[in-house]
Amino acid sequence: MVRRARFPVSRVSTFSAAFLAACLGAGCAKGPGAKAPPAETFPSAPVILISVDTLRSDHLPFYGYKGVETPALSALRSDSILFERAYSHVPLTLPSHASVFTGRVPAEHGIHDNLGYHLRRDIPTLAELLRKGGYATGGAVSCYVLKGDSGVSRGFDFYDDEVEPPEAKAALGRVQRPGADTEKRLEAWAGEQAGKPLFAFLHLYEPHTPYEPPEPFKSRYASVPYDGEIAAADAIVGTFLSFLKQRGLYDKALVIFMSDHGEGLGEHGEGEHGMFLYRESLQVPLLVKLPGGKRGGVSVASPVALSDIFTTVGRIVALADFQPPSGTVSLVDLAVNASGAPPAARRILSETFFPRIHFGWSELSSLIEGRWHYIEAPRPEIYDLVSDPSEGVNRIAEKPDALRALRADLLRRKPSYETPVDVDSEARKKLASLGYLSAGPSPAGTLDDPKDRIKTFEELRTGLGELTGGRQEKAVEIFTRLLKDNPRMLDIWDMKARALLELGRPEEALEAVEKTIDLAPEAARAPYITEVANMCLQLGKWDEGLKHAEALRLLGDSGAEDIAARASLGKGDYAGAEAASRKAVESGKGKARVRGYLVLGRLAVMKNDLASARTFSEKAQELSAGDKVPQSGMHMLRGDVLARSGRPVEAEKEFLEELRLYPDRSDARVSLSALYASLGRRQDARRVIIDLVSRQPTPEAFILGMKTFRSTEDPEGEEQLRREARRQFPKDPRFATGATTSSSAARPRSR
Repeated sequence: MVRRARFPVSRVSTFSAAFLAACLGAGCAKGPGAKAPPAETFPSAPVILISVDTLRSDHLPFYGYKGVETPALSALRSDSILFERAYSHVPLTLPSHASVFTGRVPAEHGIHDNLGYHLRRDIPTLAELLRKGGYATGGAVSCYVLKGDSGVSRGFDFYDDEVEPPEAKAALGRVQRPGADTEKRLEAWAGEQAGKPLFAFLHLYEPHTPYEPPEPFKSRYASVPYDGEIAAADAIVGTFLSFLKQRGLYDKALVIFMSDHGEGLGEHGEGEHGMFLYRESLQVPLLVKLPGGKRGGVSVASPVALSDIFTTVGRIVALADFQPPSGTVSLVDLAVNASGAPPAARRILSETFFPRIHFGWSELSSLIEGRWHYIEAPRPEIYDLVSDPSEGVNRIAEKPDALRALRADLLRRKPSYETPVDVDSEARKKLASLGYLSAGPSPAGTLDDPKDRIKTFEELRTGLGELTGGRQEKAVEIFTRLLKDNPRMLDIWDMKARALLELGRPEEALEAVEKTIDLAPEAARAPYITEVANMCLQLGKWDEGLKHAEALRLLGDSGAEDIAARASLGKGDYAGAEAASRKAVESGKGKARVRGYLVLGRLAVMKNDLASARTFSEKAQELSAGDKVPQSGMHMLRGDVLARSGRPVEAEKEFLEELRLYPDRSDARVSLSALYASLGRRQDARRVIIDLVSRQPTPEAFILGMKTFRSTEDPEGEEQLRREARRQFPKDPRFATGATTSSSAARPRSR
């Protein structure tokens, strides 16, 4: 059973309600000393920003929680100012960090979700300003969501975001890396900096799902693995802080510790985050350690926002010509001035477009002012955070005095909906694996309140867990049930297709994935067509692949020629394949160009022009430099060249490596089977083709296997395969006794 501190508003929860309410409405600093002196500045002080993702403040000892030990963070708290009521502007990783780096809310910096948005170019980032001020700037992140191409890496001299899966078939739910690895990379960079002030940003992902803490924390917190991940993150932070101390940086540094958002853990029906704006998702830990540990141990009770970090850093290190964004304050000024005049009342704005972008349900927005939290929704809510810190009693029917002002202000400030830009299918899958799912375009009319759909959302997450856990039958059952009631859930069709493929039901998988094309917004349809086309090619449906390539051409998508080239090659239209692949090389981008060269290389092999084949292979490799996983077909082309060059042992290794990375690659199995046949290894040649039709039990796969046996002069193997095909597809005339197969598949490449 999960142990929770139930959101104590303050560490001093035994104080009277009247005193607590006064602190909530204004500011209340508690700590050593009477009147604090005016805030100092520390020009060129090292700036250290540590973000532990998905960390609820009420799951830390210094916020009153007893369920976890965090020695490193607790020691840091002793040297720091603690902010008891720090809030995120959005319960999602990328837009929340963008607010930290810019001092702006999402409506101003332009990022509303973890994918499909980019940081606005006219908004300066903290790293840019610090670099302009003479700082060396370095960051290392632990999850795919914070990849730098969104714009969050702007201003960093060093930004390590290499968090791709180690293998092409690695579980996409692991699109993150251990925080210890991230810490080592940032530590290595920081250790090389000398003579310049330093800005170091460390991001850890441990408390994010899946909750799988390493030992000894796994055993120690077996009943609450979320807490085990917090303890693991604490150990990593401790390693980094020890490094700073060894280098003589810690005492001189401004150290800020934070989280980007919290975690539902089942409260209000939400297991994780993104859907709701309740305190368990918005309230985060925030510590600010000043150089020399000044004001260490002080606590501030007035509400603050993560965007205040931007202004705090700019003020403390005395950046030249620094202009704080409107609505932000220096956190240190609050700590210094709290014993004097109370700060002006603040209203902290939060939003989540996650329900609308991903499911077509209503977005939510909220304002927190003093004791009140108002949430704008189809059924609005307002909570008294003093008497009801867990937000269990909606006071909207009582119409408390604060309601009218909060509602009027929120309607004035409420951000408008901005459609995400085009997102490629691989990026969508990576986010889906982390629980960030997608439904397609919002239907016309009134949007559903997420409160009414949270059970659907949680069942969807259960299905995703079954899929990533390898329990495809159960996943298909859940997805089918969900789609019956919610047929517009675009990514659920896609995930159902993945599960069906892994169950060996490719025709059903193709039928499911084809649903995504009609559901996708027209402006973002190309990635879905590409995904369907690739599945058609995987199943040997060359004509359907060409049809989708033409649809991509009409959309002006540069990947159309790549699809057309591979479909034409599979169909045996070598002239068409060459023409399309040359267009892909000339006008395509990125992987499309690489695949164009690979098709040209395979065509050259078929002409026995091995010199040209090597040249095309080298060009493909050059374009892929830096890729962790080689492009599909790279090892196969090398194997083809080596086989034709009389180097069968090396060729076999290349084919096997291709199949290790891409086990469903049918043409690689054909080439490997042909290689074995040429070496007299008849049983191995048959085994490879049996593997092919076992993985892809389609008529096209059987036809391809029969053609391979015919070309390698194995009539017995061909007849055995025909008998099995007749058993599985009794009505298909292509498998009748004595029938011949058409040239619908490419001939074997290696002899």
